[in-house]
Amino acid sequence: MEAAFVLHRWPYQETSLIVELYSRTQGRMRVVAKGAKRPKSPWRSILQPFVPLTIETRGRHDLQTLTHAESSAGALQLAGRQLYSGFYLNELIQRLTTPYQANDALFDDYQESLQLLQEAEHVEPLLRRFEWQLLQHSGHAFDWLHDAESGAAIEPLKRYDFRAEYGFVESLQGAFDGVDLLKIHDFEVSDERLLRLMKHIMRAALQPYLGSQPLRSRSLFQGQTKSVKDTTHDT
Repeated sequence: MEAAFVLHRWPYQETSLIVELYSRTQGRMRVVAKGAKRPKSPWRSILQPFVPLTIETRGRHDLQTLTHAESSAGALQLAGRQLYSGFYLNELIQRLTTPYQANDALFDDYQESLQLLQEAEHVEPLLRRFEWQLLQHSGHAFDWLHDAESGAAIEPLKRYDFRAEYGFVESLQGAFDGVDLLKIHDFEVSDERLLRLMKHIMRAALQPYLGSQPLRSRSLFQGQTKSVKDTTHDT
């Protein structure tokens, strides 16, 4: 038995589903949930994103068979921008993790982020924090405190450019002030301006690992009401 969450699911044959899960002990994985589409299946209502699950599977990698699934707690209550933010976290897990590579710390951070989203009035700090946690756990973190070329400490009065997969480099015409980078490193992101700067940096840092395919979770915001459209700024 292991803890897991549904990331995504697809119809499979007439009555079954293929489910992509993120589990504590196996990492990201896909399983066949036989009969899960049947009206009387106990899995029909729980094999959904944001439902904490306890599962058992059979088989070896690639495509296992789900043999047991039950809800270990009530579904997380996400709506509006919190819901779309949850889909964003799921897609980051899908795009930046390697199948069958478990990471206890990342699983805990993912679960905690979903739980915090339930009560979050402002989702951006949570999203930025999780993006950074994911980069760290994936081995793609960079140094906020030192120049990537010289190794010198970031200085408050100097300016720096950010280079994806590398880090910050001193530049007279750099886009970022050293003082701001030091504040962001200490996660002083209650300021809207600093949040925007961190978002810019995180997007640049994530891009090499996301590739050219657009994130589906961002497109979900399109065509919604004005209040939902505003949430595009949160991811």
